Amino acid sequence: MKTILFILTVTAGLALAGSPERARLISRAYDQAYQQWIQDVRNAPDDNAQNAAWLRRPDEAEAGRKVWEEIRNDLEKSWTLEPAAWLLVNASTYAVKQVIRAPRRGAPTRPAGLIREAVRSHHLRSPKLGSYCIALTHIQDPRSMALLETVEKANPSEAVRGAAALAQAILHRRIGGGKRGMAIRQEKLRKAIVAPDLTVGRTTTQAIIKDELFRMSRLNLGAEAPDFTGVEVTLEKSSLSDYRGKVTILFFWHALMPAHDESLALMKKYQQDFAGRNIQILGVNMDNPRTLRKHIAEGTVNWKNFSDSTQSITKLYRVEQWPFVYVLDGEHKIRYSGEPGAFVKITAEDLARQIAAGK
Repeated sequence: MKTILFILTVTAGLALAGSPERARLISRAYDQAYQQWIQDVRNAPDDNAQNAAWLRRPDEAEAGRKVWEEIRNDLEKSWTLEPAAWLLVNASTYAVKQVIRAPRRGAPTRPAGLIREAVRSHHLRSPKLGSYCIALTHIQDPRSMALLETVEKANPSEAVRGAAALAQAILHRRIGGGKRGMAIRQEKLRKAIVAPDLTVGRTTTQAIIKDELFRMSRLNLGAEAPDFTGVEVTLEKSSLSDYRGKVTILFFWHALMPAHDESLALMKKYQQDFAGRNIQILGVNMDNPRTLRKHIAEGTVNWKNFSDSTQSITKLYRVEQWPFVYVLDGEHKIRYSGEPGAFVKITAEDLARQIAAGK
């Protein structure tokens, strides 16, 4: 009887235990399916084929759930750091979803929070922590900055400390903070640049640093916005430079973004208010063309739009959240970037007045 009970106990423990191999297989299967989906959408020969391909997008939440099931009971073990980082990057919506009831007041109830506490308790000095540091930039958690500062101080690996500094630079960019924020970003990037290169997912810390430097030089306020050529929903090709001389509002959006109805209603009103003025709204839409045309047919959308289902323009402008707006002056220098709102209208109208006055 004791032998049977021992076997049952061990078997139950194995059933609950996660497997790094299974977690790796799940994440790789999703990565392969996602890359194939991108290729299918990009190579679709016509609208109908592209619409059909778009609907076959892999389910990131389901992949995230499966990875979480593999790691949730073993978060104190170092092998979980890699799939945990994958979860935050590739299934961020699931990572911030409540999955358990709080055992006590203030205790984390979401995968991202449970992972964070495990890192703080068990992995601060781990040489495998670099990917997780970068992954923290893919979720919105005000406690991430403090954890990254702790990792930068406590971890003995120079590469991990560099990754923690780089992640802080990214978070400071999103927070803003004017000249002080820019100074902190530059300080953290300098630390990251001299640190050894580290592979993080499908990229490296040095590649991410180059991306951050591109943002600082090409997408900062006062920089000339990168030109691009795209296909408008009418199937006509045009370039951003075709609208030079006008105040241009680049509005990045898609059908599943937060505050979808409010944002579209606001932009529709701006289009009406700007009638007859030297202001051009250009949407950059990630949905399949059929969804975009439906919005136009229903009158929800009344401005020009580039169809960006392959996200080439979105990636050029490093858009990470939707909706997002860039306001460009007549020379297409960036004068505002951020969420749509009253400041977009104020900035655009002021710039249009300056053009009319010959300034």
